[in-house]
Amino acid sequence: MLEPTPYQARPLDASTWDAFAELVERNNGILGGCWCISYHPECGRHGISHREAKEDRVRTGRAHAALVLDEDGTAQGWCRYGSPEELPNIKHRRVRRSR
Repeated sequence: MLEPTPYQARPLDASTWDAFAELVERNNGILGGCWCISYHPECGRHGISHREAKEDRVRTGRAHAALVLDEDGTAQGWCRYGSPEELPNIKHRRVRRSR
């Protein structure tokens, strides 16, 4: 019989944004300030705040991820997913060029 787990998966949305933001900040912005917009179209644009861009995508339903929350509600991990239109830069450059 499986033991109950103290973890739960929740979608990243407006209700879980604060938990996600705390996770990112606890980990130095994920890769030094990326806020995980590297695969989104706005990545690389000068003068934008990665945090604000990610929050806008989350609050408007244009970024998708699953958060893993512990029993205290603290995010311990996450996984991003989305369509190629949402994440156009997710494939390796060689794959993108060969299309």
